[in-house]
Amino acid sequence: MTDQDTFTAYNAATGLPLPGNFAEATAADIDKAVRSAEVAFEWLRECRPQRRGEFLRAVAAKMRLREPEILARCELETGYLPERVRGEFMRATGQLELFAGLAEESVWDVRQFDSGNPDRKPFPQPEMRRRMIPVGPVAVFGACNFPLAISVVGNDFVAAIAVGCPVVVKSHPSHPGTCKLLGEVVDEVVAEMDFPEGTFTLLHGRRPETSVALVQHPGIAAVGFTGSPNGGRALAQACLQRERPIPLFAELGSTNPVFLAPGFLAPGILAPGAVENRLEAIASGFTTSLRFGNGHMCTKPGVVVMLDRQAKAFAEAVVDKMHAGMPMPMLSAGIADAFDQGVAKLADTTGVDELYGPRSARSDGAVPPDDQAASFGPWHRDARWFAVDAITAAEQNLLHCETFGPVSLLIRCTDEEQMLWVAKQFKGSLTATLHVDQEDAAFQARWLPIAERFAGRVIYNGWPTGMEIGSATHHGGPYPASLDGRSTSVGYASLDRFVRPVCYQGWPEKALSRV
Repeated sequence: MTDQDTFTAYNAATGLPLPGNFAEATAADIDKAVRSAEVAFEWLRECRPQRRGEFLRAVAAKMRLREPEILARCELETGYLPERVRGEFMRATGQLELFAGLAEESVWDVRQFDSGNPDRKPFPQPEMRRRMIPVGPVAVFGACNFPLAISVVGNDFVAAIAVGCPVVVKSHPSHPGTCKLLGEVVDEVVAEMDFPEGTFTLLHGRRPETSVALVQHPGIAAVGFTGSPNGGRALAQACLQRERPIPLFAELGSTNPVFLAPGFLAPGILAPGAVENRLEAIASGFTTSLRFGNGHMCTKPGVVVMLDRQAKAFAEAVVDKMHAGMPMPMLSAGIADAFDQGVAKLADTTGVDELYGPRSARSDGAVPPDDQAASFGPWHRDARWFAVDAITAAEQNLLHCETFGPVSLLIRCTDEEQMLWVAKQFKGSLTATLHVDQEDAAFQARWLPIAERFAGRVIYNGWPTGMEIGSATHHGGPYPASLDGRSTSVGYASLDRFVRPVCYQGWPEKALSRV
């Protein structure tokens, strides 16, 4: 890399370049940022928890002062609708203030104490104390789909600062202008509150080598990453190749299966289940969840599993609702190309049927005009929906085939046993959802233990998109949902990623006044 390596951002709605050039971080930039963070760590870990809380609140307050500017740039770089960007802005500032409270309460500072017994035979029992301490400078990688809430000042940033770890953020190349504005906000707070300069550094970059160089710097102690499985695995390899490997907490990919319980069917008895009883509501909920943020959600319902005999009515209801939506821009040219490739793979797979596409007819026979797409930009894509039988889906590895964007796959099953068999094929997912009515109690009882094996969050009669941030929140799951299903990137427990335990044996109480 050289000092002249620069790149620009693009308007997601038009594909045209936006003002501003962004310099690729050099090896010298990375070294300076991390060494500065190492110095800041010695101060930040010792400062009063209240100061860290005040810092996070100040970042939220200053963001609000620059809200119009931040929202305008974010809308251009993402193509998201104004209400979508505004909602994420509120989530980001609310998250800053929430974690400010957690920092002030030091909720992460869990301690245990075992009293000693010098008279125990045959050996004395030493007194021991265990507590959590911050790990050191954290490298954070902004996500492409949440430029405000999972980026420069997002979930990894707030968790690291709350426990006393400095942060070096690598901005996402699809929205570097938004990242720059947020970085300026934090820099201003660092200066105004007289925090060490290395408390926060923003680096730009779009080359894999830049990301690898950052995580392999010996001063980095942990990594927070949200992105693709390929990107996460590459960074994990880079972390393991260090002389001293470090943990990488990566939230990756997921198809988030939704199961529509079949009701009860026996000789001479037919009790309708969730699909028959709530057809319109479930079809509407699925369509809204799939299209939310144009499918740019790691929790998008990418797979729906149901009985074949119920699929026709459900598909017709969904397709009619799909027509109410319009094509929306993908986040970048690369994501648009990947979406096209994923759709083409499904369309070209033998046994896969297309249920909804840009030219799909409504149930009343109406078809959109040929020139409908003329008013949209080159990255705009409409939702796509496909269907396949359960055996083909498993044989062709379609159950774990995530395509980023508004595309989903309906799995048609012959009976209840095959639906449960499909559930057992999933290896890892952020979420699993079950729609049931009272007639489905027996299926529910058999399905839940299976879902617990592969999902990090199990949803009852709801939808996976949209997530509360609280003490019970878990956003992770077995691979490929994340690299470590025990950690969460969202919620109070996300603090645990950036601390580690230390046991103090036999130390006099006066010597541990800071412990």
